[in-house]
Formats: sequence, structure tokens, C-alpha cells
Amino acid sequence: MSFVTIFLADGIEIESNLPNELVKDSTYIVEVVIKKGDLFGFAKFQQNFPEGFDAKPVETSEASFTFADGRMKFIWMALPEKEEVKISYAVTAMEGAPKESIVDGKFSFIQDNERKSYDIPNKTITIITIISDEVEEEKVPAIASAARIVKPLGNNTYQVDLTISKQGVYGFAKLEEFLPIGAEAEVMDDKKSVFSQVDEKAKFVWMSIPDDADLVISYQVKAPSDILSQLQSMEGNLAFLDENETKTVPVLGVEVDESAAMAAVSEEASEEVVPMGESIEKANSEELANVAPVETPEEVNETEVKAAEEPVVEVAEIEEIPEEIVEEPVRIADNSNEPIAPVTSIPDPQTGIVYRVQIVAGKKLVPNAQIKKTYAFKEEFFTENHEGWVKYITGQFDVYKSARDKRENLVAANHKFPGPFVTAYNAGERITVQEALMISNQKWFK
Repeated sequence: MSFVTIFLADGIEIESNLPNELVKDSTYIVEVVIKKGDLFGFAKFQQNFPEGFDAKPVETSEASFTFADGRMKFIWMALPEKEEVKISYAVTAMEGAPKESIVDGKFSFIQDNERKSYDIPNKTITIITIISDEVEEEKVPAIASAARIVKPLGNNTYQVDLTISKQGVYGFAKLEEFLPIGAEAEVMDDKKSVFSQVDEKAKFVWMSIPDDADLVISYQVKAPSDILSQLQSMEGNLAFLDENETKTVPVLGVEVDESAAMAAVSEEASEEVVPMGESIEKANSEELANVAPVETPEEVNETEVKAAEEPVVEVAEIEEIPEEIVEEPVRIADNSNEPIAPVTSIPDPQTGIVYRVQIVAGKKLVPNAQIKKTYAFKEEFFTENHEGWVKYITGQFDVYKSARDKRENLVAANHKFPGPFVTAYNAGERITVQEALMISNQKWFK
């Protein structure tokens, strides 16, 4: 699928590969690149789909994702500093989707305290139905393993080959590699996954992993020093779904003869003509396809903070965006002279899906007493650092509806929190509520 560039005012460009055709019941990963220049602060990217479509986040670039009543939204409280913001999502045309569908949208933001919104041109999508006579096969138990081989290429450059062997694994899957500090990865063969690197974590994501029993993924790593032994022993894991239950297996490192690998590299390089001034690894490498995921914002006058991280919550339209949402979603002034107290409590390590309620967030830690005084809140809470914010969390629930009820009770108690909302965690790692509901097979309640 090719990219189409949309030119908006204020020097903003949006590129998207939303397809012209979709096969019914098949999932496509749509990538969006927002070339925003020096734009920062609140922003929103929205696409409106007709009935019969479903959308799920793949890469959000620090945005919050929601999808409800056909409206897909990426919302940033503060856009990333980089000039290009990339997001991606998985879209599926399900039963009931019209044969021809029109998808529109808009990009909204705040600039110089002025609210701006630009329409994204309509896109007509044709839905294709494929009739199959195949008989459904008997369900095979989902099992998988993953192994890693690291090959030195010279000049502190390495090729990493990951072999996934699987049986009965279909649909969503994710492979993560925790690289040594300072290492940079470039994808070589992604096997139809979406690749990204954030800090030292390299990630491959499939909304529908290929059916092959064995997959070999390859990527190249460059580092400022020799990290061969660290790459061979680094942490990695493969996660996949089995009957809506998340299963995780480790990536096992396999050592290779370093001298033999280097000899093979030299022999291969000698067979090619290496242009003057170019390195051996450049001459030996294939074209690198770095498919980075995309991320997008949405309409400015449609934002309540509580909708920012809940997956299917319709964000209420408001006439004006509160000033605190533009800069920070929290009104906490650190004008207290008392020392910063430790967090009220620290939760025990968790396994499985857990739901909590975020009550407030800020760019720096403030005393607990100030939180309690500002919001007249006497219940237990704790803090967590997430995406550059200090976030204040309360409660712990195994069932989403219980967390939703807690959020509603906090609103009804008139603590004046700037939009409390439900958050979700899988084995202690923060994930979207939508993903948590899918894994735990629970229903969303408005």
C-alpha cells in the first residue's frame, strides 16, 4: 500500500497508507506520519469509520487511543518533540461493513493559545468478500519457542536472527528485545510485523502473525563498543494469545563461533566490489526496510482527560479546552515548603490483568500532603513514573467494571480531579484498557 500525502495549513503534512480496498474479516495495519515541524502541546488525530469497522492501536507515540461508534482517536496531552510523529493502527472490515465505505477525519491542535482544526480529505474504501470452501481445522494448542543467533559484521555492527517456531499460534503476537545501552537497531526482515525501537527496547508487533510454522526475523545492531556477549545473553520474550490468555516465552540465545562468523563476513565481502569510502557492512547489507509505526492526534474541542486512556470512551465535546490540558493535565502548584514525602504506598508486584484509577499527573513529584489538601482526598494512593510524567494512582481491581465504578465514585465525591480515568496493567506493565479487556475477556461499561 502506497502513502498519500495531505498538505494542511501551518506547514503541517500528514502521510497515510490507508488502503483503497479491504478484504472482509482481514486485518490491515495502517501507518500515519505527521510532519508537524515545531508544533507542540495538545493535539488530536481522528478518523471516522462507518458501522462494521473495528480499529485497534499498534503504535501510539505517547498518544492515548480510543475507538467508539466508528470514531478512532489518537490524543496527545503534549506532542513528542521530534518533527515527525509516527503512529499506526489495525483496521478490520467485519460483517455488516458496507461494500463501499467513506472514511473522513480531522487533525486538531492548539497553537499560540488558538484552537485549530483541519479536515482530512475523504477516502473511499471498497470491501472485498472472499468465499472459501475450506473446512475449519481442529483447534491446535498454542505453543511457541524463540531462539536468537548473533553474527558480528565488523565495526561493532551485528546481525541478529530470531527464529520463532510455533504451533497453533494465530492473531496478535509481540516479540521484544531489550538491547544493551547505546545500541541502535534497524530492521532487515520483519516478516510482516511492525518494527519500532524506543530507548533500548526493540519491538516487533503482529496483529495477525503469519501462519508459517517457523519464522526468521532479522535486524542489525550498531553500538559504540563491542557488545557481542551482551547481545547473546540479553533479555527477550515472545508474547501471544491462546484462547484470549496471554502466554509469554523467553528468547533463548545461541552462541556462534565469532572467528568463523567474521571469516565468513570477510569472504563474502571480498566477492563484491566495495565502493571507495563505503564500509564493508554497507556493501554486504540488503536494503533495510524500517517500518516505524505511526501516531496521530484528534479534535481539540473534544477532550476530557478521562477519555485520554480509556479505549472505547466517547470524549465529550466541550466549548473550551481547559488551560491546564494544553500544558499539563494537572493543576498542582508546588508552593509548599514541606519536604516531599514518600509515596503513600507501593503496590506489591502483580501478575495478570489489574485495573486501577489515575487521579492526577504532573511533571514533577509534589508532597502527598499537598495532593490531599488540594483535592480533599484522604484515601490511599501511590505514584508511578510513566512517559515522563509522575502519575498518582489509587485502587486495584481484577474486574474493569469495579475500577469504572471507583472512577465514577471519585467524580461524584467532587474531589475536582482533572478527569480521573481507568488504567490497566499486565504483569505490572501498563497497557491500554482495550488490550486488557481483550486479554481478560471482559466487557467495557460506559
